[in-house]
Amino acid sequence: MKKHFWFLVSVLVVLALFLVACGGTAPAVEEAAEEPAAEEPAAEEPAAEEPTAEEPAAEEPAEEASGEAVSLTFWNMPFVTQEVSPEYVAQWEADAVTALPGVTVDNFYGPGKYKDQRDKFLLQAESGKPDVIEGLLEDTAAYVQQGSIVALDDRFAEWEDSDQFVESTLTPLTIDGKLYGIPYNTNARAMVYRKDIFEEYGLEVPTTWTDFVDTARQITELTDGETHGAYVVSEVGDPRGAQEFVSWYYQVSGGEHMFDVVDGAVQYNATVDELEKVLTLYDELFMTEGVENPAVDPNVRGTGWPVEDPGYVAGDWAMAPMGPWLWGRRDESDVAKDILENKTGIAPLPVSEDGVPATYLEVKPIMLNAYSEHPDEAWELIKYITSKEKMGEWLAESGGIPARSDSLEMDVFTQSDIGWWLQGFANELPIAVAQAPINWGPVSEANMRAVNFVIYDEQTPAEAAQWLFDTVNELNANGEL
Repeated sequence: MKKHFWFLVSVLVVLALFLVACGGTAPAVEEAAEEPAAEEPAAEEPAAEEPTAEEPAAEEPAEEASGEAVSLTFWNMPFVTQEVSPEYVAQWEADAVTALPGVTVDNFYGPGKYKDQRDKFLLQAESGKPDVIEGLLEDTAAYVQQGSIVALDDRFAEWEDSDQFVESTLTPLTIDGKLYGIPYNTNARAMVYRKDIFEEYGLEVPTTWTDFVDTARQITELTDGETHGAYVVSEVGDPRGAQEFVSWYYQVSGGEHMFDVVDGAVQYNATVDELEKVLTLYDELFMTEGVENPAVDPNVRGTGWPVEDPGYVAGDWAMAPMGPWLWGRRDESDVAKDILENKTGIAPLPVSEDGVPATYLEVKPIMLNAYSEHPDEAWELIKYITSKEKMGEWLAESGGIPARSDSLEMDVFTQSDIGWWLQGFANELPIAVAQAPINWGPVSEANMRAVNFVIYDEQTPAEAAQWLFDTVNELNANGEL
């Protein structure tokens, strides 16, 4: 019991001490995203106590007025991709019936992958559906620029639970001084590794990029290719790959942002030299020419997290940049359970020899569609999703650090075996960097296209770095960021 107490204390301490400055502002939200101001009273008030035809009486809850329940839609990736189990989703749905009387939540949870979810929401937000959307921090600014989500400051300030949220998870979601999402999940990118393989062959966990590549090649050789030494995401459009890319970038940039927003203008801070260093790492990890035992299996070039996560728990690779969600896969098979619970260690990402320890900060928000026909009911759904119990149960199921301090006090954390796992990722929070509030979609795509130029031997790291630098500057000049 004592160790659980100190786990809770340590996680809360790193969360409390860690505060990332996002910096800058994003373009103002269109007026459509704002809540309408209260109407001015008529010049003459009618004498009758009953409401006039023009001035309806105070609204009753939608379900009482119409006799039918309000139907809401909630798009989120984890319910679709089984980052949480179908059994958990079924329980969540059953609990929602009790917690949200007069409201039904559609059991279609969206298209699944974050890129597809983002692209479809940007196209159809004005239809009012989905009413509520879960997503990535780096998508928030794009939604704000389009006016697709509404600021939640007033609602959040009136919520009695607002003081339970860790401040460092709210800061990255605040754009132009307004809060545009309620955080439910936070983590910092670290590295998982097969400690049993390292122990068997007397290997040291790599701390530098050079050691990372060399150790991965050794493991591929020592296991006769049965387990490749490493895996990194390289699929264009995969958000995980973009997050890994910026983790390496933050190291060579000295922990500085790739972008700043100053007086509404986006400033691109990356240099060709910094980008070349990152792309050289990918080149060496995937290199096969003159390398008998490559660090990464060349057959997984161009693949993403749907290969990364199942591959690790199946024993296909020994090291991978990762977040705590992987814990949710321990029930997939006996092999997965054994690997995650008994054979996995968590370490910081290896660091560039001329860089600094740094990594990507993930904060996942729940956001309210500015065009929802039922914003009040949608807000109640958001409060249900991010309540102490629901947030805690969701994150304990999938593996994650709740954005609420009281959720961490629940038995599912203090009385379970997940403590060591969460602590491994919580340790990296003090060096984690939040994404600047820009439209990351086209930047992330360009970053990963540059990676593909290199790993498919279409360009050298230097050529791809120059292409990437020029492409992002062009995107910025065209007002796409």
